[in-house]
Formats: sequence, structure tokens, C-alpha cells
Amino acid sequence: MDRPWTGVRLALADGQRWVIRPTDEQSAEAVAELRQVMRLDPGDRGREIHVVVRRARVGAIDVATERGVLLCFLPPRLDRGLEVIQMETIASFVAQAAFRGRALLLHGALAEYCGSGFIMAGPGKVGKSTASRRLPPPWRSLCDDSTLVARDGMGQYWAHPWPTWSRFRESGPGGSWAVEQAVPLRAVFFLAQSPSDQLEPVNVMQATAMTLESAVSFACTVARLAEQAASQTLCRDEVSAAMALAGAVPTYSLHLSLDGQFWKEIEKVLPVGGTPSVRVRTIHSSIPTSSNPCSPPQAEPHVADGSLRTVYFGPSMNPTLQEPDLLVVRPYGTGRVRPGDVVCYKSPTTGTTVAHRVVSIGRRSPVAGHPIDGIRTRGDNNPTDDPWVLQAGDIIGRVVAAQRGTRRRVVPGGRQGFFALGCARLGQGIRRYAGLLPRTLYDFVAGLGPLDHLLPRSLRPQLVRFDARYRVFLKLLMGRQMVGQYDARQARWRIRRPFRLFMDEQTIRDAGSVVSRNEPGRVP
Repeated sequence: MDRPWTGVRLALADGQRWVIRPTDEQSAEAVAELRQVMRLDPGDRGREIHVVVRRARVGAIDVATERGVLLCFLPPRLDRGLEVIQMETIASFVAQAAFRGRALLLHGALAEYCGSGFIMAGPGKVGKSTASRRLPPPWRSLCDDSTLVARDGMGQYWAHPWPTWSRFRESGPGGSWAVEQAVPLRAVFFLAQSPSDQLEPVNVMQATAMTLESAVSFACTVARLAEQAASQTLCRDEVSAAMALAGAVPTYSLHLSLDGQFWKEIEKVLPVGGTPSVRVRTIHSSIPTSSNPCSPPQAEPHVADGSLRTVYFGPSMNPTLQEPDLLVVRPYGTGRVRPGDVVCYKSPTTGTTVAHRVVSIGRRSPVAGHPIDGIRTRGDNNPTDDPWVLQAGDIIGRVVAAQRGTRRRVVPGGRQGFFALGCARLGQGIRRYAGLLPRTLYDFVAGLGPLDHLLPRSLRPQLVRFDARYRVFLKLLMGRQMVGQYDARQARWRIRRPFRLFMDEQTIRDAGSVVSRNEPGRVP
């Protein structure tokens, strides 16, 4: 088994606890660098984020697996620029995941004055970094680009400094930020350049709009609205979070000059004293962790019960395993490997970790008189055995369970494993062929012609044409329900079953050319 990789813990002032766990050598390097940049400590208690290096599905979020575990996908590490992208991707992933607890990542510099924290927010090139550098003692600049704002159970808002990733690009100076060093947020100032320093209060509605404009993930959320209906809920949640922040924390518009003492304007409204900055207390564990890269799976340990966690990829173990299942891998210890077990092991040729089934345990004799004990494996979806013979010491552990979302299923081993595989294949065949008879019957009935004359007049298909600025949309309605629409890219209608029985595609295609603009017409 490879050298153990240790996860790092990030604790936020609102009570959220995150454990960032690497799954291979590259992700371990990225997490180790992120730990230094964000000044994090090792830990194993909190909601887990499994970091996976994979060429596809980079940056995917909301891939929920066992017990709320999230999968963060990174691009392969090819150069220094991608190393920075890996760290920034993990940090952004954490910020977006923390938003579910109403934490907002804002484009704004964070500073502290006599125990009070304040944010200077605004778009790029407005002067956040310059203003941060100009602050004199006892002012203390904590970060100059982004700030994570979280609300605790008492309604108090706390501000966490966030790394400035631009400092790592193009041979920049880099740096480190005490992300867990939260300060009580007393005010937010939206910057604007001006010949003189001036401070103006902002009402709640203006503050909400400015906060949304400064929210790092809000633009991405809006861009996804047309593709994901769930993004509408996320958008409403972000608006609510921004409105709550604007209603609880005083907000101002700060016009600052290049050489003025703008901090004196802030001193007029910023309370002095109060709750000092605190480091969110973390709980450390002395239990070592380990991880192994996997192809098709990505291996990752879980220290709660001594078992490992691995993210499965690829089709080689279908139908037993499906991508991206989260596998529970339990070391054998004093137990024995049995034919029928699904095991994780290190590939002798590529060095990656593979999850396949043991098909036989015995002896082979490549040279007469020199028998070698060996374990033969095969993927459930592969036609032949793997081209190697394993030893007991090569086996990392047995896959005892697999989970997708909230559904957890046991992966049996031994004879039960072979029996379960046979049942899975039988069920797969039944599902494949069970639909042939209904489909054949459906096609036969559909060939008899449109059956719309059997329906009441109010339920007969209606074709509606909508002329947009650059496109024409054709939709089919039955009553108030949309049952089909025209796919302009593939030049064909997509009609839901069984409504296809009541209309003919060629007829409605011809009818679409004569329907007047925005005027519904009955399909002949």
C-alpha cells in the first residue's frame, strides 16, 4: 500500500467543518500545497470532500455520495499554471459547498481595526489591493482579493480571509492566508474611485444588488439557469443570503482618492473594539490515513472504521459497479482472499489501483518445477482474465459496499459474489429484452395511423408556433400539457409516449409551415 495521505480540515465560524482528502499522488500534492497556502491542519472529522484528478468532468460539484461526501474533480497537473488551477478549484469548490450553509464568497479585501473586521468590495481594478496596502497601523490587512463571509447560529457574521490566486501566476510572489482566522464583520464598503474621499450609506436593496454583483459564484449560477432547473433554487438562495447580509451588516459606498486618508472616513462609522478575531477550534487526530490512485477507480481512505473509500470509474465492473460509485474497501487483516471477492489492488503494469473480481486462486507453472501461488482477477464486464497473477500482499482490501447518492448496496464476496453477479447479469438481460414486446406492440399500433379522432375535441393535439428573434419554436399541446417539440438541430419531432399514437410526424411537420405566427392550429 502506498504512503498514507492525510486529509486537511477547514473549520468555518458558522460551524461548518470540512475535511479535504486527496485520492492520488497529484491530488495529494495539490492538497498539501493548499494546506500551506490556507494554513490548515490535518484532520479527519467533518463533511468530506474527495479530491480526484481526472481529465473529464473537471470541477464538477454536487456529486453526492456516501454520508454527504462530495467529489471535487481536478485537471491533470502538467505545469505550474495547472498547479495553481488545482488549488483554486479546490478552494472554489469548498466555497460553493459552504454556501449551502449560507456562506458567501465575495470579491473584496478584508481588514481588521481594533477587533472589528470590514470588507472593501468591488470589481477588479477598482483599487482593493492598493487600498489594503495603504492602511497604516493599527489597521491590519488580512487579504486583498476575496473574503468568505459566514453567519453563525446567533446571527453574527464572520469574515474569513481567502487566498489571492493571482499572486501565484506568472512567477508571482505567492503567499499564505490564515483562512480559519475569522474576524467579526462590522461593515461592508463598496469602493469607487473619486477625486476625494467620501462615504455614503447604502440602503438594503442597493446593498443586496451590490452584494450579488460581488458574489464570486453568482454569475456562474445565473449562467446555468437555462440548463438546470435546480439552479433557480440556488439563485433564490443566493439572493436571500445577500439580502440577509445586507440587512444585518451596515453597508456604505466609499469613494476614495489615490492619495487621501480614506481610513479616517471608515473610522467614523466602524465600531472600535468588540469581539476579537478568533481561530476556529479544530480537533486533530493521530490516526494515519492513506490513499491510492485508482484507474478505473480512485482510491481514498476513511479512518472511521479502518476501511478505505474509493471512487469508481470506468465500465470494467458493470453491472456490479457503476461510475461514479463510492466504494467501501475493507482490508483483509487476518482474513483470506476468496474467489468471488471484489478486491482493490495495485496494477503491476501501470501502478494504478484497480477494483476487479477474484476468479481463481491456485498455482501456475511458467517453468517446470517452479510452481507459483497466484490470484487471478477479471473485470465483470471483461471477456478475459487480467494479464497478471497477484500475491496476497498486493491486495489492498475487499470491496464490501458501494453507494450512489443515498442508496447503499452491499457487494457480497465468495460464492455469494458469483451468485450475485449471475443475478445481476440475468436482471440486465431481462431489462434489455423485456421492452421488446411492448415496443413492438407500440410500433404496430402507431402504424395504424393517428388516433386523434378517438379523443374529445378539447384534448386533440394542437400545434403552436413561437417566433423568437433568431429562431422558430414549434410545440405540440394536448389540452394544457406540452407533449412534444420540434428539434431543429436534428430536424425531427420529439414526442413523448404514448402521445405519438395520436399524431403523425410528417403531417405536423407540414402543418408547421402553414401555421400563422403565434396562432395555435389543430393538427389535421
